[in-house]
Amino acid sequence: MSGAPRAFGPLARLTVRGLLGRRRTLGVVLLAAAPVLVALVLAVGGGLGDPETLALEVFARISLGLVIPLAALILGTAALGTEIDDGTVVYLLVKPVARRTVIVVKMVVAIGATAALTVPAAFLAALLVLGTSAPDLLAGIVAGALLAAVLYTAVFVALSVFTGRALVIGLGYVLVWEGLVTTLLEGTRILSIREYALAVVSAFAGPVSLPDGGSSVATGVALALSATVLVLAFVLGAWRLGRFEVTDTG
Repeated sequence: MSGAPRAFGPLARLTVRGLLGRRRTLGVVLLAAAPVLVALVLAVGGGLGDPETLALEVFARISLGLVIPLAALILGTAALGTEIDDGTVVYLLVKPVARRTVIVVKMVVAIGATAALTVPAAFLAALLVLGTSAPDLLAGIVAGALLAAVLYTAVFVALSVFTGRALVIGLGYVLVWEGLVTTLLEGTRILSIREYALAVVSAFAGPVSLPDGGSSVATGVALALSATVLVLAFVLGAWRLGRFEVTDTG
């Protein structure tokens, strides 16, 4: 444990250099620009509907439905999964660093990168549509985007430790489970990170009309489940990495 603080800094710097390559960062930046461009079109068009409803539609369908989970998937699975796939994780595993420390560092760096690239974009998109007329809604969108960035990224980092197909499985979760199943079956929304984020937006913004009838998850339940997801992602990721043998990496 005493070596953990000393190992954190070098490991974090190594992860940042490996994670934020030019092509990967550029791809995520272009992805994050999508809600801003849509909001700009809506703002320039004007008179296309109630600004609060439009801002929520852009956030729920583009930022939460596409940008944040895909950015988290790209960065989360690359934070440790790339090292596992190419075998270079061997050099990390033989170091005298607790594997739970490795998971913490990977999650912190990946979450920070995802949030830094997507949360400002969600805020700017909402600001373009709303202006400063609805500060509570703006705050809710920022809080919801941040929660989504944290949870999606933590889950995808943990998933990458379990399987080399984390990118495919994560994409299935985002597009099939959250994009289709939870939309059609309201009872499944309690297992949706997207719904937790929408519940937070609703808590900040008050009685607003959320897309698809709004989140069916109460705010308190959403926060409790969010904490559970975060803890489980860390515990399971640390447990699986702790069972790694050098031969597991090929």
